Amino acid sequence: MEIHEILFWKVFKNKYIFKEIFNQIHNNEWIEYDDPNKYNVNNRCKFGDTHSLQIMINNDLLPLIKDKIKHGDHIEIDNISIKDLFSKLSKKQLQYYNQDEQSINNNNYNNNNNNNNNNNNNNNNNNNNNNNNNNNNNNNNNNNNNNNNNNNNNNNNNNNNNNNNNKYKDEDYLEIIELLMKDRRDEFEITDLIKMAVRTNSPDVIRLLVNKPYSVIIYPTTFEFAINNSNLETIKELVNLESINFKNYGIKLISEEFKRKSLSLAAHRKTLKTTITEFIFNNPSLYSIPPPLSLINNQKQKQKQKQSTNKRLKVSETSKSNLNNNNNNNNNNNNNNNNDDDNEEIKYEYIKFNEFIKLKSTNLLKSFMEFDIVQGRFKKNLNSFIKMYHPYERLKVDVRIMLKYEDKMLDQTRKQILNKMNKIDTNKQKGFNKLKELRKLIVIEFPKQNNFYFFYWKAYGEKIKGLDNIPPKLASNPRDSDFFQYLDYIEEEKQYFEEEEDYYYNGDDDEEENNPLLNNNNNNNNNNNNNNNNNNNNNNNNNNNNNNNNNNNNNNNNNEGEEHSEQEEDEEENEDDDGDNEEYPTDSGSDEDSENEVDEEIINDLENKKRYINSYNKFRKASIYDISNRYSDLDNSYLKAIKECNIKMLEEVNKKDPNFFLNVSRFHYFQIPKETGDILKIWEFFDGHGFKQFQGDQELFIEFVSSVTDLVSPSRLEITKLCVPLLKRMDFLFFDTLFRKKFNVFELLLKGFVFREPFLKDEYSELLNREKVIFNIKGKLIQFDNIHFSQIIRLISLSAATYQIVTLPVPGIANSSGILAQQSYGIIINYLYDQLLRLKGLTINQLELARLIIPDQLLSDSRCEVFRVFFYLNIRSSKFSKYIIERPGVDTFMYISEDYAENYNCNEPQTTNTDDFGFDIRKYLNLDIFTYDFILGREFNQSYSATDKFNNNNNNNNNNNNNNNNNNNNNNNNKNNKNNKNKNKKIIKKYKTQFDTILKELIKQLSLDICTDIDRDRITGGQDFFNYSLSADLRFSLAIGRKDIFWKLLDWIEQYMITNDSLMKYQVYQFNSPYESLLQTGSLFSNVNIIESPPPSTTKTTTTTTTTTTTKTKTTAIESKILKIDNFEKPIPNESSVKIDWNSDKLIEPFKPIHKLINSFKFFGDVLDSICKVMDVNEIQRFIQYNFFESNFQFSLYSYLVFMNRDDVLLFLLKNYNIEFDVFPFFQSEKRGYSQYLECKFIFENHFERVKNISKLNLEWCERRDLDFPFILLNGFVKYICKEKNFTIYNQFIQNADLQIRNKVIKETIEKLKNEIDANIGEDEDDDTENFAFILRNQKHKVLLVQSIIEQSDTQLYFKLALDQVLLELKEKRKINEINEPFNENLKNPFLQAFIGGDIKTCNLILKYYPNQFKITTNSITKVLKLDRIHIIKYYYKLDNCKNLINNFKNDRNLLKHLKNELPKHPIYKNHLTCNNNNNNNNNNNNNNNNNNNNKNEKNKMSYLS
Repeated sequence: MEIHEILFWKVFKNKYIFKEIFNQIHNNEWIEYDDPNKYNVNNRCKFGDTHSLQIMINNDLLPLIKDKIKHGDHIEIDNISIKDLFSKLSKKQLQYYNQDEQSINNNNYNNNNNNNNNNNNNNNNNNNNNNNNNNNNNNNNNNNNNNNNNNNNNNNNNNNNNNNNNKYKDEDYLEIIELLMKDRRDEFEITDLIKMAVRTNSPDVIRLLVNKPYSVIIYPTTFEFAINNSNLETIKELVNLESINFKNYGIKLISEEFKRKSLSLAAHRKTLKTTITEFIFNNPSLYSIPPPLSLINNQKQKQKQKQSTNKRLKVSETSKSNLNNNNNNNNNNNNNNNNDDDNEEIKYEYIKFNEFIKLKSTNLLKSFMEFDIVQGRFKKNLNSFIKMYHPYERLKVDVRIMLKYEDKMLDQTRKQILNKMNKIDTNKQKGFNKLKELRKLIVIEFPKQNNFYFFYWKAYGEKIKGLDNIPPKLASNPRDSDFFQYLDYIEEEKQYFEEEEDYYYNGDDDEEENNPLLNNNNNNNNNNNNNNNNNNNNNNNNNNNNNNNNNNNNNNNNNEGEEHSEQEEDEEENEDDDGDNEEYPTDSGSDEDSENEVDEEIINDLENKKRYINSYNKFRKASIYDISNRYSDLDNSYLKAIKECNIKMLEEVNKKDPNFFLNVSRFHYFQIPKETGDILKIWEFFDGHGFKQFQGDQELFIEFVSSVTDLVSPSRLEITKLCVPLLKRMDFLFFDTLFRKKFNVFELLLKGFVFREPFLKDEYSELLNREKVIFNIKGKLIQFDNIHFSQIIRLISLSAATYQIVTLPVPGIANSSGILAQQSYGIIINYLYDQLLRLKGLTINQLELARLIIPDQLLSDSRCEVFRVFFYLNIRSSKFSKYIIERPGVDTFMYISEDYAENYNCNEPQTTNTDDFGFDIRKYLNLDIFTYDFILGREFNQSYSATDKFNNNNNNNNNNNNNNNNNNNNNNNNKNNKNNKNKNKKIIKKYKTQFDTILKELIKQLSLDICTDIDRDRITGGQDFFNYSLSADLRFSLAIGRKDIFWKLLDWIEQYMITNDSLMKYQVYQFNSPYESLLQTGSLFSNVNIIESPPPSTTKTTTTTTTTTTTKTKTTAIESKILKIDNFEKPIPNESSVKIDWNSDKLIEPFKPIHKLINSFKFFGDVLDSICKVMDVNEIQRFIQYNFFESNFQFSLYSYLVFMNRDDVLLFLLKNYNIEFDVFPFFQSEKRGYSQYLECKFIFENHFERVKNISKLNLEWCERRDLDFPFILLNGFVKYICKEKNFTIYNQFIQNADLQIRNKVIKETIEKLKNEIDANIGEDEDDDTENFAFILRNQKHKVLLVQSIIEQSDTQLYFKLALDQVLLELKEKRKINEINEPFNENLKNPFLQAFIGGDIKTCNLILKYYPNQFKITTNSITKVLKLDRIHIIKYYYKLDNCKNLINNFKNDRNLLKHLKNELPKHPIYKNHLTCNNNNNNNNNNNNNNNNNNNNKNEKNKMSYLS
């Protein structure tokens, strides 16, 4: 057996070592995370302690879920966990982009008039729903056949494709749902599962649940919710299952009520508006067209004339019949809907105008306008409504909308425009360009349409007679002469970035989330106001539009298939119900298209993320319309030649016009040939001409080069020459490509040109310095992907080489030493070095490689700025950056910064205002200590592996054993050992400074040293910095798995409180502490000892009392005692020196002795939460010993441990301490966020005696509080009336004119204080500027005056009288409440709490231990229905489940009656009374016995509940 195996079994069989190893595995953080925020106490959780379904789903612990279901283990299921589970099966519509095509949804409108170019689009559709109707309203035969549009195929296509990030397949998640439905249905079906599936766009889940064997009901409200919120595939699934739902429950989803509002529901969506509205409109069985608004208005006028104001408007049957004919016999299925109109007329819902004009379908706009079902009119600026890029049919509709809904236009003018438009439309002359003529008509008749005339002139190159000069379009290209315009351009891109965040889903791994640095430099990919991409994807249904500018292509005039896109709008307008606040698409005067429809579900799947290094227009949101029609014919032809690698065409253009240059948008996306050889030919052509075709706009030049280098590595390309205009702009090209991180372009420029002009302009330096942002307000580091490492290293190498070249003088040029050029390249190198530091996962080896390349003089500064120090620390360990990010006050500093709100900018000017709040790292971090060498400096070291050492020792032993036998062999062995030793010797680099040394210094400088600063609290806005900072330190130590640091910090805190008594701001009473609540039966009791410390020498001390103005000097011996528990020793805290020195002789019996106040460290909730999660029993006890004399500290810990279901520690606490229960279970609220079941199970099984008399728990607890209240009353009274906010009460108390007023104040204040005590509102709830210590220090004159009044004998007597009255009134009130509301009817009793929470499992557990003590009340029924938790009513409606209840729905008639009265009022659950009405009525008609009929009706009405 090998030595390794021998050692393994020795360790494995040693119980102590084995246990210690596993404790180390569990307690230590073994993973080094790149993201500092990933360090937390939740990283190490045992499977046995994991109960949350949400945690198991989010961590893909499907086998664990199956195991828990199989073995009956508890699983905590709530709405959020169900949502997360269903989201794993979400079928969100993805949008794919590639170089040549854009996914388009030609949902319904492939017109017969479309020419062959449209066929190219058919292959690009993500979701052609087979609804290719011919835009006529005569296809009545579709009905539900269209609805059943091969959904199974659609689902199969989507299956396993939409959730690429999931670890498991869809079938695995569906299996989990099936297991939960089979074995845990009562716990799982706690919400409307179908609505949850609709919300998460999960049609597979819907199909599983609605079909047998589960047959989950689909409510009509859920169906309406889907129409208004879900995606197309989910809606189709619901439509397909409508018949099954009706068969199971008799509920019609497609009722007449639904049909009369379905179009309105779809049209008023925020997303996928056009797609869903088209689906409804192309399926006549899903909607009914409302009566025309003109007809309604005419009837209203007639009614007014007849003065029939009190009669309800009804549409005549004749009108309805005519409307139904116009609607393609929509009412074919009305046989199922006859009963809907029996009781009341169902109202139609119309479409609001502000939603109507957001539809992107020409057919929908045209049809809704003809049906006259659009409410409202234009109420705002119309100057941007008609768009130049709209195709012919859409432009016609645009004009008609203007004519119909614009109030200011004269009727005669409307007729004239319509006549002119009709003439254009009916003109069939050969060569007549309808689109051009219609555009010309719009320019003439609607001259105020923004930029329309400009783009008309740009497309056709002609002016229109009779009109003024062409209105100018504001230039968007940055010019060096106007630097501020460039800054505006950067800000414009920042807006695009922010808009991008709203449109596209970014996972947690997106490196650029909320990246302020990128907001200001790099946002060409940041989807500008929707359509500035100019993505001329000729396959994206834009084939026809590309030819709209050609005078001879008349066949394209009628094509409108290109205008609809699967992309849908994500408008954020907030319109009121009347549509008064209408917002219409606006045109800012640039190339942007604000009508781009984008669905929030759609993500840019190109590389699954946006780019912020080497970005270009490919990464912008694609436009619905090909806006190349804004370009001239020559520009379009030239762009087409580039795409097709038509060099001959390019050469011809160059020969005809040597000065030709492209005049296209700076947001244009160049389509490059696919083949590398073709790309190189295109590149060679433009390089040969010095890229003069882009001389009009250097941004366009950068965009073209970016497009090429995205496909071909810059290493295969070179720029040999540039035209003069671009050469003159070389300084800007260098700066722009560097600053916006277009490193591909920058690399080509750097290879081809030497930059001798100074790169030192103030504006350039200003922008480059804005790069010093290190993290944002959310604590997310500003970083880039590590894939850019190689390129940045290349750029640094090129820059460093050029840096050496420019130092040489240029022949023929005097004074050309190159100092300024050297400085410029120095700036470039340092900038690139800073970007290198930002790379995620950058290793020390990579950084050292870069530093070897960079000249020493550029990195020779011994002092590093905070920006670099921060990233040096992050490279060493992200734990260091986590510590800095979480410093208290850092977020405040970011909020008050001038330029980079919500981001930490190291270049922010340091404030000199002493009143400013916030933690400025630069002020406290000593850069003389935190150097590169201190943080990352390494040295060579020789080492051996453990195995090598063992083998060497083993060989030596063998040699010694054989020494006497064979000297020759021994010599040979020695030689072998020497050779092996040299081979096994490893040269490694070791950090000079240990991790703990750096961390210790970091904590010292950024926390401990600041605590003694007088102005320290300014950092935390006036709050106690000591408490906030050390709490953050404690939380950090546990988050990184360093309990040793945690204990050292506790020791430091304890010593600090002793030596800085005067600075302490938090005090607690010493009664009912862990020490006083020790149980004699516990194992701890006998180990606790209080011993006297050795008698100190007599010292002379000066003490200042707070009750007198005189200072007394006296000689005292400081007495102290020590708490000793086993090996643990702790000084017993002395009473705080900041106190009221009550004169005990003047106080009467109820109020003395005053409980002792001691200084304390306030542990915030997140710290206690971390402690209770990671510490074992012994560690929890050790922590308690640090706080052994603080009031109710054991109870505070108990509350956190209960929340986490730490049974092991709870058992220890309950065996050793007297934990007082005021309520049970501990947390009683509808949103408790933890498992009441596990708490109840633990207490019932281990300490049932503590809660056996559950109805008396609260009463007994209140009585104990009543006994303690007098001893803290006087301090509490002084604190309360001395608060600034209680200034009026204070004045009333101190006045002597009217003692009745003072007595009234005393009684009212005592009542308030007692209520606060009973509600557990104590010192923790106070701001640091209102706590007791603060008042004693800063309100001394008030405190002394109030104290003197209280100590008066008559005041003491009234205090006692008032106290007795308050306590007596409280007791009487408790008795009355107990009589009026018995415990079993109180909604706060444990059973009704669980019942209202919908927790069936906990309810049954409580009933098991308290049989026949609880009942269901009418109030609880009302509350359950209000919270939509009918599942628990359905459960207890079955008599078999009510065995331990006092009542049930059979023996309690009032309960059943109340349920029947409440259900019809509920918008969803009213269906439980009517779901089987049709079948029930038929059965009743066949029964001749009236009594039996009544009984059957009662039974059948509630049949679904049972």
